[in-house]
Amino acid sequence: MSILTKSKLFPMLPEEVRGHVTESHRLSPSSRLRNRKQAGEFIQERCFVSVFSGTELPSIQEAIDGRTDLAGNGDRISTGQGIASIWLSDLPEAVPCLFGTFVKRRPTLVARKHWAALLAMEGEGFQGAREHNRISPAAFRLADCIERDGPATGQALRDRLAGSARMDGRTFRRALLELEKLWLIIPGRTGRPGKNVHGTASCVWELTKRWVPDDIEREAASMTRRHAMRSLIVGAVDSAGLSTSRRSTGGSAGPGP
Repeated sequence: MSILTKSKLFPMLPEEVRGHVTESHRLSPSSRLRNRKQAGEFIQERCFVSVFSGTELPSIQEAIDGRTDLAGNGDRISTGQGIASIWLSDLPEAVPCLFGTFVKRRPTLVARKHWAALLAMEGEGFQGAREHNRISPAAFRLADCIERDGPATGQALRDRLAGSARMDGRTFRRALLELEKLWLIIPGRTGRPGKNVHGTASCVWELTKRWVPDDIEREAASMTRRHAMRSLIVGAVDSAGLSTSRRSTGGSAGPGP
């Protein structure tokens, strides 16, 4: 199902809902983001935040600019886009959030509240994901290499794999994307995620289950995949501000129907 961008979605909303979403996304003059501290608070408040425009989620770029990604802007780089790119290099360090390309392959920051649910989506790890055909053989070999030999930069991983399997650059990048999309691996904080992580030699990749704190892994183990999916869907809707009522979407919620 195609996801509507805000420029298409907002005009379809009732006026009272549109006003609520405008405030939630920090698009009004009084609530726009003006520094990194406010950006960190924004991430903690909304939980799922796109770095740039182009999704239905709150966006740091748009919250800086005070407008959505309106049609007709072409390829012009906005002030918000440039500032968001700079902030992205240290926001994951400044606040407890993780970076990934979870929504439409756009850089997304996720608050700790949802880490357990993301991890529980593939509770059987990359082995289970391969068994259920959710990742390719190349992605499995890559994840297995990280588990066996430890985290490493993209270039180091390619060098490791060269001795056991032929994998060209395109296949390698696709394997990285498969694993990251399912949150099976994450880019280490020594890299610069705002600079095209899949092509950044200095970005260190690690298995998510080994990177997250032990309490997150224990919480994830107590959640079913169905519960995790429901929690993430509700959390994303809540983050987008399309509901006027705030709900808890953490791991303590019941499994539901």
